Amino acid sequence: MSSTRPQDDYLLSRDYVDCDRLNLQHSLWTKIFGYLLHPCIDTSSPTLTIADIGTGTASWLTDLSAQLPATCQLDGFDMDTSQAPPKEWLPANVRLHEWDVFTDLPEHLIGRYDVVHVRLLVFVVKGDPTGILQSLVRMLKPGGWLQWSEPDVRTMRILTARAKAQTQPGARPGPDTNTDADANADTEMNPGMAHLFSLSASQDPRLIPQWPSQLDEYFRAEGLTDVLVDRVAEAPPHLEFAMHQCNLLMYEMFASRAAGPQAREILDWVPKAAEETRWGAMFAFERVSVVGCKGK
Repeated sequence: MSSTRPQDDYLLSRDYVDCDRLNLQHSLWTKIFGYLLHPCIDTSSPTLTIADIGTGTASWLTDLSAQLPATCQLDGFDMDTSQAPPKEWLPANVRLHEWDVFTDLPEHLIGRYDVVHVRLLVFVVKGDPTGILQSLVRMLKPGGWLQWSEPDVRTMRILTARAKAQTQPGARPGPDTNTDADANADTEMNPGMAHLFSLSASQDPRLIPQWPSQLDEYFRAEGLTDVLVDRVAEAPPHLEFAMHQCNLLMYEMFASRAAGPQAREILDWVPKAAEETRWGAMFAFERVSVVGCKGK
């Protein structure tokens, strides 16, 4: 598979702030789903080989290392591994490798892994994940498992915790008057958040992807079997709120890498969204984790 993007096409930054964001995001994501590897994946073998694609800070790998025997081999892949700890500070069975998933799969990785894990490539893939998926399937041994987890951005809604008057700047916070925080919530009550989302989405199609909701269909099309979909429609609100605050950082990062007057406009609207957050509003998404097995 040949590369379909330039090397600097990453939407976000790779600085220490982004490292903090990735580590927090990992912790929250794990709490929301309740596992690192789906329970259907057998981890009893002491010689498992596991690959993590788009490993970032390697936090998923290092946490998994603590749950598995030291004889398991855990490999992380990213086009830039500078966000991860130095190899001297990683668990002995964790190794990192630089590989851009948009390029051809190296021959020595074909059929090598019992498990391939990928998460949060949603803002990297442009339109169709088939090419990447084919490479991931080729990495699996016969009988190996692929786990791919993403937010379903199509389900974005704005939830509010307080009545309208209490979400306005300048109002005094009062007791929760319970608007039931349902999905009809109050885009009009929170124009900063609504405009920030629509403005950013208009800048890059990766910010409004359609494919995560169809991941199970892509899995089956590539011949994976025993496909399971774990969809979290509603995360506990305290975790969703923490994830929302984490995600606000992405808008600033995206704007700093964008060009033109709309990039400046995005930066102008982030404080407005942050103010609405302070008064009890947040973006919320459904999230999906899909697993499938390669035939023996």
